[in-house]
Amino acid sequence: MFIGHYGIALALKRAEPKLSLGTLFIAVQLVDIAWGATILLGLERVRIYPGWTAASPLQFLSYPITHSLLAAGLWAAAAAIAWYTWPTKDSSGHGRAAMIVALAVASHWFLDLVVHVPDLPLAGDSSTKLGFGLWNSIPLTFTVELATLGLGLALYLGGGSRNHPVRRGWAVGFAVVLAAAYIATTLGPPPPSVRAIGIGAITMLLTLAAVGAWIDRGPSRRAAR
Repeated sequence: MFIGHYGIALALKRAEPKLSLGTLFIAVQLVDIAWGATILLGLERVRIYPGWTAASPLQFLSYPITHSLLAAGLWAAAAAIAWYTWPTKDSSGHGRAAMIVALAVASHWFLDLVVHVPDLPLAGDSSTKLGFGLWNSIPLTFTVELATLGLGLALYLGGGSRNHPVRRGWAVGFAVVLAAAYIATTLGPPPPSVRAIGIGAITMLLTLAAVGAWIDRGPSRRAAR
């Protein structure tokens, strides 16, 4: 799954307004950012195989470091600890926010479970691999992805406060552009190389997180007076 992860981030922003959308965008895609690095380093393997599934040309050969269920729990715990121990002046509800960060990270595996063919390991490469295979149908893939993003956006738009404003126009525009880009990419040609996939995953996901942080920026000092 891709844009559906951002639907989860938007929904969790409603659950914990003190968390920046930038933080949540990184959290829900943390394992894919790490995956970009592991395939560049040769620690995990993927093959470009047009037609492997209807919605994705990627055959995931080995990725237990980032995409096993065990790894999802470990990445989630590490992210929660990092958030909880990060220096901050506002410590109210810090434990709750850390748990939301962990939930955001762990959610990645469960959303991927819906779309992947059985290639998501429980632990190592030799462990049982799971996947419901929604990627075998482009219409079903688009329906679930767009519905998840749309539901998360609706929940996000229903929140907001003086300290945590909701910039509805920017959020809706972001979601529309993200959905259009996802559809165009899915229907377009496969990526040129594995190296391009790794570099693209890191740069694109971090860029989207930066955009999310900008959309969700707090009120200026002048506006707060």
